[in-house]
Amino acid sequence: MNIVTLGCSKNQVDSEVLLTQLRGNGVDAVHESGKDDANVVVINTCGFIDNAKQESIDTILRYVDAKEEGLVEKVYVTGCLSQRYKDDLEKEIPLVDAWFGTRDLSRLLKQLNANYKHELVGERILTNPHHYAYLKISEGCDRPCSFCAIPLMRGKHISRPIEELVQEAKNLAKNGTRELLLIAQDSTYYGSIFTKKGTWPSCLKNLSDVKGIEWIRLHYAFPAGFPMDALDVMAGRSNICKYLDIPCNMVPAGCYN
Repeated sequence: MNIVTLGCSKNQVDSEVLLTQLRGNGVDAVHESGKDDANVVVINTCGFIDNAKQESIDTILRYVDAKEEGLVEKVYVTGCLSQRYKDDLEKEIPLVDAWFGTRDLSRLLKQLNANYKHELVGERILTNPHHYAYLKISEGCDRPCSFCAIPLMRGKHISRPIEELVQEAKNLAKNGTRELLLIAQDSTYYGSIFTKKGTWPSCLKNLSDVKGIEWIRLHYAFPAGFPMDALDVMAGRSNICKYLDIPCNMVPAGCYN
């Protein structure tokens, strides 16, 4: 089985989780095989901007052609493009065997004759060099930005429990990861549904305490409503890099807050 990943680092993490679950079920799965001889192909798509949409569609068509030539038995599509345009895509590309959304991991695994293993939560098979790893701290977004379709594709914001994040960071460090890149749709919104003990600053504190993690980089920080006490954590922890990655489209003028 071959998993093909398109789009951002958040999609990469999703593919790594899928890969981990499949191998945990004894499925012979690989990521980004250069050959078209896998019996099953899972395409994790992006649907954010026009170029990414076109790349996703072109990739789907490539593997549908391979299926028609007898090189591939099954083609499954998941990810953002599938979440947003599933009904239209089913009509336009009927040779795809099944379509899945961004939060359909359990259903996708069932389709692939695998079970979701809760004991694998926090385990990741990395698809990049092991010295660094993306760590997705939350999913979805609650901000109704007029220019952005992320809530349509990723749903409402859900923060991952700090304990789960710390365990994943420990597992990564044990396997050689020294640099964590914290990602989300909106990192600074982390913990908004939790108590004060579950805020973004407390998340940073707990992750910076993980032995073996030498750098933590903060990505996708939204400027409006930024928790200023996070700056105190950054200043006081030597392994948290002293900068914030703020995507160019995350500007207060473009959003309703």
